[in-house]
Amino acid sequence: MRPADLPVSNHKGIMTSLSSYLQRILNLSIHFPLMLDTRWVQPDDLSIPDFHLKNWLLDTGSLTERLQSHCRQFRVQLLGQAVAPLSEDEQCQMTDMPCEVREVLLCGEAQPWVFARSLLPVTLIHQGMQELAQLGEQSLGKVLFNRSDCVREPFEITRIPADHALLQTLGIDSTHDVWGRRSRFSYRHWHMMVAEIFLPGSPAYKQFGGAGA
Repeated sequence: MRPADLPVSNHKGIMTSLSSYLQRILNLSIHFPLMLDTRWVQPDDLSIPDFHLKNWLLDTGSLTERLQSHCRQFRVQLLGQAVAPLSEDEQCQMTDMPCEVREVLLCGEAQPWVFARSLLPVTLIHQGMQELAQLGEQSLGKVLFNRSDCVREPFEITRIPADHALLQTLGIDSTHDVWGRRSRFSYRHWHMMVAEIFLPGSPAYKQFGGAGA
């Protein structure tokens, strides 16, 4: 059924919801980059609450494709991509190379499921993967996983308290801590860093009634 065929009350409700969603994204874009102040550790150094969450955190496949399998409507919402300062830890991971920071929300059914922050070396964008400059709302994962010469390194994980500044900036209330992961991707002599935080509505949280639970 097309929007024009919907009852007037339903149509107004959809438009109001869409307007609210777009306003929220606009507000978040103003805050770009949101940064990600947290401590990253090896997976064995934290006790992950259940096997279902652990499977999501350590899955080496495409997160985009897995999320898409849990919803009918999936969207990559770009918050910003530009050269920006890195944290001290990120500078160490990226060997002090100037990077573009790319921050997005991965959304299922118009709900934010994952906050992703990627670090892309400027020289890589100019000399190695020029398509990264024009990603927009395309998935970074589709670019990386379609290249056989792009290799993912082992994960680090993090546990973020429900009152963390990231969730407050995103305007998301949570009744439980949220979890995230990050890993580097190696391509020729470059490294990219991708960090992904599973937000409260994500299907990763089966024990908390997340989407698809």
